[in-house]
Amino acid sequence: MTVKEKSLWLMQYRTALDQERFLEEEVQSLNSDAQRMTTRLTGMPGTGPNPDRLSRAVERLDAARAQLDSQIEACMGIRCKVARAISAVPNLTAREVLRRRYVDGQSYAEIADEMGLVERRVYQLHRMGLQKLEPEKQAGFQ
Repeated sequence: MTVKEKSLWLMQYRTALDQERFLEEEVQSLNSDAQRMTTRLTGMPGTGPNPDRLSRAVERLDAARAQLDSQIEACMGIRCKVARAISAVPNLTAREVLRRRYVDGQSYAEIADEMGLVERRVYQLHRMGLQKLEPEKQAGFQ
């Protein structure tokens, strides 16, 4: 597996986390819509021009919540796989750079600043860490 492929594999956690955040926003939006709809309705079922509007909104909200729950579970599994792969890197500093980059989502500049390194050194440690990553030894590594 090339360094680029390893980087993309490690990035799957950040991608899953982005999808989780998107779904959280979707649930919040649907919840807000359902609440607004509830306040507009009189409370009597069957009133207004479209009486099933609220029930459809609740169904959409429930479906979005189920999708979010599924995504959270998948995200946790991916995080565990990525963390396990990173923890197998023998160099402590390279391991820390990989963790900050792929688990915490920090930029190279942020990593350099917080670790007291120059950014060029962070790039070197990142590459070294990716080279030391041994995908064959990781269960579920694709």
